[in-house]
Amino acid sequence: MNKIAVFTMVVAGTVASLAMAQESPFQFNGFVDTYHAAQTEWPHDMTSSRTRLRTELRVDYENAYLFASLNATHNSVLDDRTGVQLQEAYFNYTNSVLDIRAGRQIVVWGVADGLRVTDLISPVDYTEFMSSDYDDLRMAVDGFRIKYPGERVNAEIVYVPVPRYFQMPIQEDNPWRPNMPENATFDFPEGPDARFKNGDFGTRLSFFLSNFDFSVSALHTHNQSPVTVASYDIEKDSIIIHGVHETMTMFGGDISMPLGEFVIRAEVAEYLGEALGYRSNFDYARKNTFNALGGIDWYAGNNWTFMVQYLHKYIADYSDELSAEKNTSEMTFRISKELLNNTLKLSLYGMFDIDNLAYYGRASGDYALTDQVTLSAGYDHFGGKRGQLAQYKKNREVWAKAKYYF
Repeated sequence: MNKIAVFTMVVAGTVASLAMAQESPFQFNGFVDTYHAAQTEWPHDMTSSRTRLRTELRVDYENAYLFASLNATHNSVLDDRTGVQLQEAYFNYTNSVLDIRAGRQIVVWGVADGLRVTDLISPVDYTEFMSSDYDDLRMAVDGFRIKYPGERVNAEIVYVPVPRYFQMPIQEDNPWRPNMPENATFDFPEGPDARFKNGDFGTRLSFFLSNFDFSVSALHTHNQSPVTVASYDIEKDSIIIHGVHETMTMFGGDISMPLGEFVIRAEVAEYLGEALGYRSNFDYARKNTFNALGGIDWYAGNNWTFMVQYLHKYIADYSDELSAEKNTSEMTFRISKELLNNTLKLSLYGMFDIDNLAYYGRASGDYALTDQVTLSAGYDHFGGKRGQLAQYKKNREVWAKAKYYF
């Protein structure tokens, strides 16, 4: 671990000691986790191997507080991922009519589980693809959020001056790098130029009724996941894969309704001017798309939980030259069971790319050894005919994880 990471741990330990020694406005906590995964097929390479220290500090003062969290990571597979990163750092002020937050923060919209319909503000880090929990995949954005925190109605305004984009597995030594020609290089921006016109801004109204909750939202943003466009550099005899991020506007809504042992969830969104790639991979188009998700959760008793979701996308003014089909769909499911006085949780998660006949599955077990220590292990399976999930067949893997909270 580098010197900055060691220094961070020393400072974190000092603050924790002071906070425990006497009552103070300082609250310090965090965790250490370590995750390691290896291919089940030859040559049994490591697909992930990382150890992380997360430190979180909150300082309260009357109606306001400061919050900051850091990740100090050592990654044995991806050297450039080793170091200290600022996860979140923001100022929050609350009174009876306003909740104001300014700084680096994670913004979550919608009711979907791991699928994005209206949840388009905080991007996702796919550097190691599905090797992290979805909450850990989320990336914070530097922005402002103003909310009216009513009991029955919430009104929220978000502005992100400099948006961030998805981080993709494009490093040459990354086992999750997509299949590309040997002479291909990537040109993916991390975000747009710092100009007012390039900022993301949106609003959301949430209503909490006796029988159900629902929200309506509008957002001017970018397609955070890159649309790839290829060009050829004659001098370098190289193919350059450019990541294109165009502005677009989203109008959407979501609803969540409990019905006994069940919870019904749904999201819909219209994307105006979404960038979509052509099959030729040398250009892209901008189209209006309709996106709809439906899900149901069943809390069946005896610590059983079942979840299923279906997502459908429709492209208006369709052209056969587009790389995507006019109608595309995917499904996810999750089954879990808690045992041994809720200390052991067994889970099965699945994702189906229906159009490409591809799938991903994860079987896992989490055991709470103590209130502070959790041990986990599992198996990830990729397969199918075509598409992103199918190309990762070589990365079918077994993995183990340990986590200590302090």
